[in-house]
Amino acid sequence: MKKYNYFSGFVFIFSFLILLSAFFNCSGKTEEELLLEAVDKIGEYAENRDISGLLSYVSDEYADDEGRTLEDIEKLVQRYLELYRGIVVNLLGKKIIYVTAPDAEIEAEVGLSSGAAKIFRKAVRYSGQFYRFKLVLVKEDEQWKVKKASWENISQGDLLPESVEIIKELFPNAL
Repeated sequence: MKKYNYFSGFVFIFSFLILLSAFFNCSGKTEEELLLEAVDKIGEYAENRDISGLLSYVSDEYADDEGRTLEDIEKLVQRYLELYRGIVVNLLGKKIIYVTAPDAEIEAEVGLSSGAAKIFRKAVRYSGQFYRFKLVLVKEDEQWKVKKASWENISQGDLLPESVEIIKELFPNAL
């Protein structure tokens, strides 16, 4: 009888340790993964024309070098979406500059196109305009939000190598 009790206790403890180990190994994502997911969601909301979803990833404390606030960004996005139909947002390369929670900085390259380009982009080798965004993010209520942003229009030749690889997949005949 004692052998059975020892064996049962061993099985219980061993099973508990396995479950505990699995919990700690699979319990959450790294800050880097969460940061990259936030940038992906921002691009997804922009393409789906979901202004409120997009703005849910912008901090109430947003301010940039141009003096824009959260309200200014909302107006800018609304105006852009009114002017351009069928926006296609191709999130290209992303590079984390640093992550020291609650702050982080990331560089992301984006290809934007609109209208008929969405339908004919592969046939006519059109990939739109390219932008490099530098985003400073802050973690608020367990979510990464953009606190500051700057962007510039860049040429295809200025893209990061990982962006070029993504473009080759999206537009096989473009490069």
